[in-house]
Amino acid sequence: MHVLSKVLSGLARRQSQDEMVISSLGAVVGIGLVAWVSYHLVGSHGFPFVVASMGAAAVLLYAAPHSPLTRPWSFVGGHLVSAAVGVTCAQWVPDLFLASGLAVGLAIFAMHELNCLHPPGGAAALVAVIGGEQIQSLGYLYVLMPVGLNVLILGTAVYFTRLLLAKRQQEDDFFPYPEEDDAHDLPNVAPFSDDDLNNALHGINTYIDVSIEDLNDIYARAMSFAHKRSLGHMLCRDIMTKQVVSVEFGDCLSDAWSLMQQHNIKSLPVTNIARRLTGIITVSDFKKAAEKLAGETIEERLKTLIKPTVGINSSKPEVVGQLMVSPVISLAEDAPVAEAVAIFTAQGISHVPILND
Repeated sequence: MHVLSKVLSGLARRQSQDEMVISSLGAVVGIGLVAWVSYHLVGSHGFPFVVASMGAAAVLLYAAPHSPLTRPWSFVGGHLVSAAVGVTCAQWVPDLFLASGLAVGLAIFAMHELNCLHPPGGAAALVAVIGGEQIQSLGYLYVLMPVGLNVLILGTAVYFTRLLLAKRQQEDDFFPYPEEDDAHDLPNVAPFSDDDLNNALHGINTYIDVSIEDLNDIYARAMSFAHKRSLGHMLCRDIMTKQVVSVEFGDCLSDAWSLMQQHNIKSLPVTNIARRLTGIITVSDFKKAAEKLAGETIEERLKTLIKPTVGINSSKPEVVGQLMVSPVISLAEDAPVAEAVAIFTAQGISHVPILND
């Protein structure tokens, strides 16, 4: 898999123009109703605090609908649980500053424990403490009105907005899929790149609250689990080539090339006199070195590289140690095959030496 390195400046992608317009209109309706209800329930003094917390929730619900923070249980539970925590702190902790800190801190803890983390829930807890006498006089009724009622109003507005967006998505994204019988005729697809992921995100036509880097990490982890599941407990020693052809540091390049041609292999481990691994040399290493030499074709350049040098002033590499890659990635013979596959995928290599004790 191509290792991705770019992150899209905080957000994965912008919403489409239609989605932004529809979401904004939905927020106008939802927050407008919330403001009207809150004003009549808590009066002009507590009204700004209550509506402000719901405004923050609206930004998440309308602009980042696929975030884990905006799931229905996160939205509903986060507000109600936090509101209950805030009322408890307001009634049992006389110091305003300590009660404020405890309300938010305990609300975060409760949302974590109940798996309903929703940032505006912290505001709901804090408002119960600092919202003034009108809000504090409600006691635990504050959890139901205005918080619970506002959650119901805004949640209903968001639900219908998402229904409208989903309908438009189905109309925009309809296209015929290949028939099942044609699946075997599809060409092999190379590992996707960051541009491929970015294009896929734009094609979804909705906001995805995840970066390209996060997607890459998720994909790599999923592939690792898939390899472990499909390969089971198979170890490297079960499938490795046991009759290993190798070279030493001082062996001539021509000898190493002849061994590759003779055994039809593309890499050779490089060992020292004690048969310990010191590096690896591959066909790619030969080609990279040949590209620096004179010649019209790669074949001519390879012949020049492999041919022993006449004279003592040539800077052309002559022995394996001058081309080998070192240090080399290796695995123990009792390592899982899935670990080797993960290395092939992450490092973009096709040969890994397997070592015994």
